Amino acid sequence: MTILYGSDEELHLFEPGKLSIPGNVAEEIPDVGVYFLYWATQNLRPEQAREIESAVNGRRCQNGWFPLESLNGFGRRGSWRGPLTYLAQMTAKDSAIVKAWATINMAPDDGKARIEATAEKLLYQQGHAAAATWVMAVRPQAFLSLTLLGDSLYNNWESAVASLRPKDVARSVRRWNR
Repeated sequence: MTILYGSDEELHLFEPGKLSIPGNVAEEIPDVGVYFLYWATQNLRPEQAREIESAVNGRRCQNGWFPLESLNGFGRRGSWRGPLTYLAQMTAKDSAIVKAWATINMAPDDGKARIEATAEKLLYQQGHAAAATWVMAVRPQAFLSLTLLGDSLYNNWESAVASLRPKDVARSVRRWNR
């Protein structure tokens, strides 16, 4: 564990391994997979909904959360991969949101860059809650609000899906099965 001294804050930097998610983090940070499944399967036939559930749940990491690296290659121009393209588009801003939250009120120095890089790496490899768990452990004196992060993510996802129609998802499932 490395301790860096900034203005008034001690940073407890450490290399994260596989993180287990504490209950307070799991309560405040929404699971993008659960959110997407709820939104995407509302107007689908049961067999179509099961296909999407299988695709999303099959990409979860060991801690049960949805890692964004499992969406690499989706949502790029010219690629059509079905309904998960919408999930990739929906989470496009998540990295910026997590990094901004993780380093709120920090001066730009080496500690800030490392926190941003590690939080982003965790977001992609172990999911939103793992990134938040690590940041909370690294910055215990910052009094970071998990509610703020959770609400920011949720509002971003709501905004991203607001322009989509339920029939867009149904159409993507049909194309996906061709």
